[in-house]
Formats: sequence, C-alpha cells, structure tokens
Amino acid sequence: MRNRATRIDPTRLDPVREFWVRPIGHHSAALEAVLNILRSGPVAGKYCLICLKPHAQWAIGRISGVRGVPPTRIDGPVFTTIEDAERHVFRLRWEAETGYALPHDEALWSEGGAE
Repeated sequence: MRNRATRIDPTRLDPVREFWVRPIGHHSAALEAVLNILRSGPVAGKYCLICLKPHAQWAIGRISGVRGVPPTRIDGPVFTTIEDAERHVFRLRWEAETGYALPHDEALWSEGGAE
C-alpha cells in the first residue's frame, strides 16, 4: 500500500508479540503507535474483517473506499475466533505497510518471547 519509507521498524517485534497475546483490549504505547499507523491512511483497499456469523465466524475483506459499497471478501480462511481474525488482519496490514512479512507464529517467540 505504501510507496515511501515505512513508518514502522519491521525489525522491532515486541509490539507484535504483545498483539499476539492480546489483540483486543488495552495496549502499550508502543503497540498503540503501531496500530494507529496500520489503521490510518487511505481506506480504499485496506484489509478488514467481515462477520459471516455473529460471534462465530469471520473472513477477510478489502474496503472499497466508496460510501455504500460493501467490502469485497477475499479468498482465505474462515476464522472461528475474533482474536485469530484480528491477528490475520494485523499480519496483512503489517506486510502492506512495511513491505516485510511477519514470521510464523512460532518464530515470533524465538527471539525474546512475550514482553
């Protein structure tokens, strides 16, 4: 999504680890700063969650950016917890913002663990 230098240091994974532990709720200042960047910017094309069944199933979509036009669902998994769905959107937005893919879940804990 971004064509200029990233506003997030892709080597600093402590905010990512924090998000993985608690994607919903209160967050540290460092994680809030990352989330503000991932949630800002142009709306068109931004990844979002689409609720398929209230409190039971979510899928990933992309926002059209046009008022009244619903998000378009993209191919991918259906999530049965909101936390897993939020983590997936975080991962997609991180890659779009930084140009770097996050390591797999297990690899997030190989250097430093949860903080």
